[in-house]
Amino acid sequence: MQTPTPMERKPFRVILADDHGPTRAELVQLISQEADMRVVADVATGEEAIALAQQLNPDFIVLDIHLPQLNGIEICRILSDKLPGVRIVALSNHSGPSLVKAFFTAGGMGYVRKEHAFEELLPAIRRILSGREYLGRQVMQPT
Repeated sequence: MQTPTPMERKPFRVILADDHGPTRAELVQLISQEADMRVVADVATGEEAIALAQQLNPDFIVLDIHLPQLNGIEICRILSDKLPGVRIVALSNHSGPSLVKAFFTAGGMGYVRKEHAFEELLPAIRRILSGREYLGRQVMQPT
């Protein structure tokens, strides 16, 4: 059996969860430019992220740490438990050591500061999809 060529592979399915509409729209546009990635949903709350992730079974979730109702760490823990194959990267303005550690402990595989999202998000997604963790610049190392 032959391995599918890049053109035969289905695009990676991505959910984007961020409560800031303009940021979310820009990130959807960024990800959508990649031939092998498709944003299947973009949401503003943690509850929407959980519901749609369970319904759509994405390959990847880009998750703002500070969302209304549930925070990103709780969402990451819930989704890592319910969808063990999903890969999750945090997107945040905050990156203290305890926050970063809690996110990775909850099942996250990457952490990117929002101020670097447009340079780092796609490399982070690609690294995480290859099975490796990603820690963006200016993010405190989890201890």
